[in-house]
Amino acid sequence: MLCQLGRGPLDGYAAAVQPRRVAPYFVLAAAIHAVAIATRFPDLAAKLPAGAADALMVVQGPLLLLSAFLEGRLDYGPQMAGFPLWMRIKSMPVKLAFTTAFIYVTVVAAQTFHVSLGPVDPAAPESFSQQQRALWFAMFTGGFFFIYYIAACGMFIPVLRALTRPLRALPFAVGAVLAVAVGAAAGGALLAAASDQAIPAFADRIQAAAAADPVVFAVVGIAGLAVPWLVGVVVERVNRD
Repeated sequence: MLCQLGRGPLDGYAAAVQPRRVAPYFVLAAAIHAVAIATRFPDLAAKLPAGAADALMVVQGPLLLLSAFLEGRLDYGPQMAGFPLWMRIKSMPVKLAFTTAFIYVTVVAAQTFHVSLGPVDPAAPESFSQQQRALWFAMFTGGFFFIYYIAACGMFIPVLRALTRPLRALPFAVGAVLAVAVGAAAGGALLAAASDQAIPAFADRIQAAAAADPVVFAVVGIAGLAVPWLVGVVVERVNRD
């Protein structure tokens, strides 16, 4: 058949959830990832309180795994057999959340290893004005959104679905907490590699950032992770009721 008449959740563990019903969570997650991307712009990063950018870095992994945990429960409706994943995700908020997360990791790696995408890299020529540097950075990130989305579907989402598949067999609250824990470990390892640091050195850097301004670090970290988690729990409760 060219078209399946519908499907349940990705792994069949729980009642299917319509993407529009969890859209607020994914919009919030995308916004947090987008703010984290902005902190990679050197001119902005220099003006941030100590620890803010690192706190946002810390929450990327847990937030991403929580998103994957929720995404695996979605029912996108009728699916065309054989179509690539980037064509089968029928939710703009979901696309925004995973693509912005992928952009963040890519920018970190590109800045660390001085990698460019064709003629463009995140580091603008030093002769550029601040406005020109901002436009250059925006082109490297948002300007290639569709390319990043296709890459995220090919490289990111399948791995994330596999990591969170066992968690969806658990009660929602337990699975969500474990997703955050797995995300903290896996995300830390990924970002340590992307920033060319051994995991112990990466952990020391984060601890130093937290010590530099504990209040800012805690507030940004809690806002970046606890708030989306609570939104996810509320969404689950509303869908269940």
